[in-house]
Amino acid sequence: MKNLKLLGLFLISISISLTSLKAQVSEPDYVGEAYVLKNDSAIILLDKVIADYTTGVSWSSNSWKAHSIEISGDKAQTRFSSGEPLKIVVRAVDNNSDPLAIISIYKFKEKKKKRTVVLSEDNSWTLMKSRTNSKDMVRFKGKKFGTSSYIIELNNLKPGEYGIIVSNPNSRDEKRTVVSGFGIN
Repeated sequence: MKNLKLLGLFLISISISLTSLKAQVSEPDYVGEAYVLKNDSAIILLDKVIADYTTGVSWSSNSWKAHSIEISGDKAQTRFSSGEPLKIVVRAVDNNSDPLAIISIYKFKEKKKKRTVVLSEDNSWTLMKSRTNSKDMVRFKGKKFGTSSYIIELNNLKPGEYGIIVSNPNSRDEKRTVVSGFGIN
């Protein structure tokens, strides 16, 4: 009987500690924001920057009219070590969609004082193919987190610059593209 009471108290204390852990870790405030969740329930906010869309010649993708994203600054301020597994919480409009349909994680190319990634190539007036570009996208698996977010686990990222972009599946009228950026040393 005494052991049963102790077991009951133990289970109640575990339940309370798990509930308080969930209460401490909330979702990011705004759509497109993201943070890394550490094991001790601490969070590290990712850089939040506004991206510019550009169109022009891309020698790296052999395209006369490439549509790209460009971010000012050659490196993100938020940095992590190579090989460090990352649990990233990303806020979306809601979490009813497949995260692969609305969240894109790109590995950027570092150029002089900017980071870029080619999104699509328009070669319609040449013999080359026109296509969207997914070669610089990072593959991931995501799960629901809270009421409007996803938790994404990334492992074995190569050194470089990365950015997370969330699209709104309920609206194609994106005002500005917010990129949550980070770097891997």
